Amino acid sequence: MSHNCSELGRRIAALRKEKGYTQEKIGDLLNVTPQAISKWEQGNAFPDTLLLPPLTRLLGVSIDYLLTGESAVGKTGPYDGEYRKEEFYWGIQPSELARQIADIVQDDTENRRLLDIGSGEGRDAIYFAKCGFQVDALEISAPGVEKIKQYSQLAGYAVRVLQVDMIGYDLSEAYDVIYSCGSLQFLPLAERRKHFDKYKQQTKPGGLNAHLVFVEKPFIKLAPDWETNEFFFSSGDLARFYHDWEIVRCEEKIVDCNSAGIPHRHAVNCIIARKIEP
Repeated sequence: MSHNCSELGRRIAALRKEKGYTQEKIGDLLNVTPQAISKWEQGNAFPDTLLLPPLTRLLGVSIDYLLTGESAVGKTGPYDGEYRKEEFYWGIQPSELARQIADIVQDDTENRRLLDIGSGEGRDAIYFAKCGFQVDALEISAPGVEKIKQYSQLAGYAVRVLQVDMIGYDLSEAYDVIYSCGSLQFLPLAERRKHFDKYKQQTKPGGLNAHLVFVEKPFIKLAPDWETNEFFFSSGDLARFYHDWEIVRCEEKIVDCNSAGIPHRHAVNCIIARKIEP
């Protein structure tokens, strides 16, 4: 069982004891067995995601805090310092995955709605707007949000920017494309399935989901700017999340990167999947 699961278990145990609850009492209130609570606290299992809201209410903390040990109140983005600089940390050229989406949709972008999750400084969001999409850009970093707005004005393409934490963000609108490039590693493992299910649910029939995620490989060293609240994917995870969709493209490869000014490599998995209604 992973280090993250062990940390979660220790938090549950500590918070339960602070509240004066026994494992039996928590089990009664959540309608699960005391043995299930014990497994959580020992790091041998994750609570079901449906149990997270009532569990956090009982323990008096947020879901963010229970899963990561950090509160969402006053939370900043991991790249705030870099985004405050005049230059663009990620550059302004669109990613290869963004170009692939534009190639697939081609001229049929008018009135197509696209959600860019973890938009950073907006390089892909602005590119999608240039291609004709109506773009919503989610970004937690205040300096990143300002950078997107400035870039949008300079480029002359409108983007709706939402400063929110993608963890727990409730998608209430349907999109033709839901997209992320290197941001979903910030989803805690226990939250991952719920988020992908929501992305799929909020995609219009015939629409696309496209993601690039970082994959753990024993022969690739940890990137110099990797954060403690980032969690690797495993090979094949994306294909499993979209097993019931048409897989348009799916590949895993090794890429070079120079973020943080230090040359290094990443193993990445990219997927483009289309929602086909039965």
